[in-house]
Amino acid sequence: MANTIHVSQIMTPNIVVANLHNKFSQVMEFFTEHKIQHLPVAMDDKLLGILSINDMATFLYKRSKNNEAMDTDSLETAFRIENVMTHNPTTVGTSDTLENVLEILAEGKFQAIPVVKDGLIQGIVTNKDIVRIYKWQLEKG
Repeated sequence: MANTIHVSQIMTPNIVVANLHNKFSQVMEFFTEHKIQHLPVAMDDKLLGILSINDMATFLYKRSKNNEAMDTDSLETAFRIENVMTHNPTTVGTSDTLENVLEILAEGKFQAIPVVKDGLIQGIVTNKDIVRIYKWQLEKG
């Protein structure tokens, strides 16, 4: 089954994407308003990195640990998305198989994989997408 299902069939194609100019408050709004945990970062649709809610928590934790100001203005000034995101993340293409995705996610390093074609963001595959396809397969019989 996993080698016959392609990424294009399971990915989330319409995604929220950040850019290098987004501020702390904008990024947090993306996460909370859209109920997402992973945010690709791109410029002109070219994938540059990925930011997770855990990355944001780490940013806040480090500031707190160093007794740095945590008010909104200070966070806006200190936050630089390129300093918090994972640069050049592992990616898959639309024609890759579910089996490829499972192998990557099974390593346990992350929970989402951006989907690209010629360096341009096409979508994302997350653990939630894997659960959804698994449930569909169970119901299908």
